[in-house]
Order: sequence, then C-alpha cells, then structure tokens
Amino acid sequence: MMGTQMRAKRVTTVAAISAAVLSLSGLPNTAANATPAAGKSRVPTVVAHMSKSAIHLSVGHTVHAGRVQFHVVSSEGGHTLQVIRLHKGYTLKQAQADVNKAFRGDLNAIRRVDHRIGWMGGAPARVDHPGDFSINLPRGDLILIDQNHPTFFRLHVFGKAPARPRVPTTGSITAFTYGFGTSSTLPSSGWTRVGNVSDQPHFVVMQRVKNGTTPKMVRKFLKRHGLQGNPPWALKASTSTGVISPNHHQAMRYDLPAGKYLLACFWPDDETGMPHILMGMWKLVRLR
Repeated sequence: MMGTQMRAKRVTTVAAISAAVLSLSGLPNTAANATPAAGKSRVPTVVAHMSKSAIHLSVGHTVHAGRVQFHVVSSEGGHTLQVIRLHKGYTLKQAQADVNKAFRGDLNAIRRVDHRIGWMGGAPARVDHPGDFSINLPRGDLILIDQNHPTFFRLHVFGKAPARPRVPTTGSITAFTYGFGTSSTLPSSGWTRVGNVSDQPHFVVMQRVKNGTTPKMVRKFLKRHGLQGNPPWALKASTSTGVISPNHHQAMRYDLPAGKYLLACFWPDDETGMPHILMGMWKLVRLR
C-alpha cells in the first residue's frame, strides 16, 4: 500500500544510505532536440551488477569523464543504485552520522548533507527488471551505493569530458523547491529527463494511483495521516529516481502501466526538517 511504501521509501533511504556511506527553470528535452550532433562521440553504457553483498561494474573501477548510461542489473532482490561524490574534507564517518541525523530532522545535519555530498542520481532494479539512467560523470572520485543494502563501490573518473549526445527523451520532470513542473505529456514507457533547479536535493517517486484520485483526496490523506497508513486510492506500480543535487539532472528509463501517478519527494527540508511531500512537494500526473 502507498502509505507503507511512502514510509518504507523514507526509512530505506535513511538506513541504506547511512550504511552504504559508512561502509565506505524547466528542462524540456525531446527526441527531436536531443539528436546527436555531428562529431559527437556515442554515450558509453556501464553495466552495474548488483547483489546483496556487492556491486560490480563492467568497466572496473575506472571510467572516462563525460555522459554515461548506467544499465543496472539485479541478480537477487531489489536494489537502487545511487551515485554520490563526497566533497573534499568531508569523511565517510561524518557523512554517515549526518545522514542519520538529517532524517531525524536535525537541520544542521540536513544542511551538511545537502552541501557536502554531491547527489548525482540513480535508478532501481529488480530481477528481470533492469534499470537505466544517464548522467554526466565529473573527473574525480565517486562512490556508488545501494540504497537497499549496505554495499558500495569506488569509481575513479579520469580525463576531460568529450562532447557526447544527450539520451533522447520524450518527457521531462523539473523539481522546484516545493513542487514539480512537467512536460505536457509524460510517457508510460521510455526515457524522461529529470532536473533539479531548486536549492536542495530531491528525488522523485512515481506512484500509480486510481484514476479517480484528486488533489483534494491526496491533501486530505496527508493532513490526517502524514506518512502513516494506506491510502485507499493507491495502486501497486511505482518507480523512482536517485537523489539529485541542485543544478543537476539525470535521464531515466522506465516501463510502467499507463494511468494516473503521484509524483512526490521525501527528502528532509533544510528549513523545517520535514519530508518535502508534507510541505506540498507532490503532483498528480498522467502517464500515456
């Protein structure tokens, strides 16, 4: 049920990111305007094999800087690959402690997590349901973590990023400070560009709901129950992005049933400590 899923998503993010770290304007973009320009190199694909105990990349521990497509494969259970970059002088131990405090509403910890970790995006994967996302990899050292299990992988990015085309997309979602903007249509299957133009990190949960669900029904449930309980209008299908820092974006591919969906973000706010969904960061949309 959605209430359980909403609560579980928040708890999973807290526990799994903490464990993994310790172990170690709108954005319209369509297939038409994303056609590769002459002279640009193709976007390489990095396959990420994920299990409960390890993450392995097809490229090993090094990759050239620039736009890359990750193909996330699960050998068992559900996994969510998240790419992060720790800022200079910010240790793994400090990051772990701050993530734990941040999801308990500690404002100073939230601000440190917001500004000292670069959240670069990611995607979920289950057995027989791989995930795909595309991001720009900057030169330097990155950490790939599994939001569902305490595993991590260190990746060194080298060289100067070459000109590479964008992955063609047929829809866009833009995260503002407390809301979402979307393209006029969103695909139920295919690639969508997700960008963050606010001053805080965000991630996007796409949760299917009954066709008759209205904004009034969502507001009423959140006001009465918060993240507790099971909304009667929730359905099973869902997906999500990884966490994305301000002024970053990722392209994501998914395959969902057509219908009505709730877009929501559960990241803790840097002014109140509340999950963003409880501050109005949600939107009902239709995938076609």
